[in-house]
Amino acid sequence: MELGYRQKANGMYILNKYQMDDIAAMLLREYAPSTLEYAQPVDIDALAEEGLFLTVLDKTLGMNNSILGLTAFEDVEGVPCCDEMFRPTTVDLEAGTVLIHSWLRGLQNRGRRRFTVAHECAHWVLHRSYYSPTNQQYTFRTQRLPYIACRAADIERAHPGPKTDEEWIEWQADSLASSLLLPLVPFRQVANRAIYKGGRRYLSGPVDREYIEIIEEIADTFRVSKTAAEIRLKQLGYIVKEPAGSARFYMH
Repeated sequence: MELGYRQKANGMYILNKYQMDDIAAMLLREYAPSTLEYAQPVDIDALAEEGLFLTVLDKTLGMNNSILGLTAFEDVEGVPCCDEMFRPTTVDLEAGTVLIHSWLRGLQNRGRRRFTVAHECAHWVLHRSYYSPTNQQYTFRTQRLPYIACRAADIERAHPGPKTDEEWIEWQADSLASSLLLPLVPFRQVANRAIYKGGRRYLSGPVDREYIEIIEEIADTFRVSKTAAEIRLKQLGYIVKEPAGSARFYMH
């Protein structure tokens, strides 16, 4: 998949949130077109493995669950992880291998795991030119490891005011992951319907049971976490920041 967007001298794409929806639509139109037509959970593992030809494996990435996902952009040796007995070890990876922390395998973490897979897919699509040491166009830049290890603190979060390249990279990965799992048009349809219940054009006031029910309906429809659903609502302007404990929804 060729991306025709501007890049910095170091290979990083310059993208805004609207372009993330465009990139997600290009990917889904080719590999899962029905997800652009009506609301449904995106089979993100199939998109990763059959669409992007990634190898997705569960692996214990550490003792404290601080690293949730890892993507190898090139063949790499000696990547730190843990074995089945939680003893520190290393693993050699081929290019295009994605490791997802085995802690996320449980049903209670289903939404978080799906978002992490989507986040790593986004890194593969957007950031190979930034991390790959064999990309001759960018050999003049500072050497980086040919893989990215993503911390729990960087995945599925709002990322206020990113400034460094690394912060922009995680913002881009989260934004594209959100656009992949919650495609723009179906998401708007579900959000509008959920918010409009009771004849309202918007919902304002403190976070209450109705607020929670809206988040849960969206999360259940797309099989994502409630955090991901809420972030997408904020990203698309459905929630306007108000005093602490308050929220306002707007129809779109």
